[in-house]
Amino acid sequence: MDYKDYLAGSSDENFWFKAKNNLLQILLSKIKIKNPKILSVGTGTGGELKVLNNFGEIWVLDLNKKALDLIPKELYKQKKVGDVQKLPFPKEFFDVVIASDIIEHVENDKKAIKEVRRVLKKGGALIFTVPAHQFLFSSHDKALGHKKRYSKKQLKDLTKAFNLTKLGYWNFFLSPLIVLKRFADKNAKPKVDQANFSKPIDKILYKIMKTENFLIKYDLPLVFGVTIFGICKK
Repeated sequence: MDYKDYLAGSSDENFWFKAKNNLLQILLSKIKIKNPKILSVGTGTGGELKVLNNFGEIWVLDLNKKALDLIPKELYKQKKVGDVQKLPFPKEFFDVVIASDIIEHVENDKKAIKEVRRVLKKGGALIFTVPAHQFLFSSHDKALGHKKRYSKKQLKDLTKAFNLTKLGYWNFFLSPLIVLKRFADKNAKPKVDQANFSKPIDKILYKIMKTENFLIKYDLPLVFGVTIFGICKK
């Protein structure tokens, strides 16, 4: 979870974060690397780490020390304050790099991707998610410090040094509501959206998102979504 989401009152038990962690679990299962050394860049408050620990040893990196301080020690092997544009790790050190809603935050995304490729071993994988469609850029993006939202074409160009093995949309079923919200907030003051609902509604929304994850698990593509996910191999 982004530290700004945390400050706005979001919880790792929120349907959105739970569903995204479930998506990461599915994507990690697809790369089939045994006992990988995993780097989580832009880890934030570390909500994804319980999932990642089911696969291998975890290194965490974030610019915000306050966010890293919130992560329990048992969830990582090592943590560092640092920038994905200049990773403080040696060449070909990791089997997997996770960049979950991170690339959109950096000033130079090409430099960040080049650094990720540098620290990955041959045959290693980058798993990423980013917000989709620049026309949806709104006050929420501004509040979170996003530089832009992405298209599939931009991501193909950005990752051309890799073998891009999977690229797809996520969050299709809820996209009409999100699109309306983004358009309504287009010229509003920057503000982090809080998707906090009652427990019954949260459970329903989570089941909807898990349905999407089920489709992705079996490689059934979604035609649209407000998030794009991808897997790249070095």
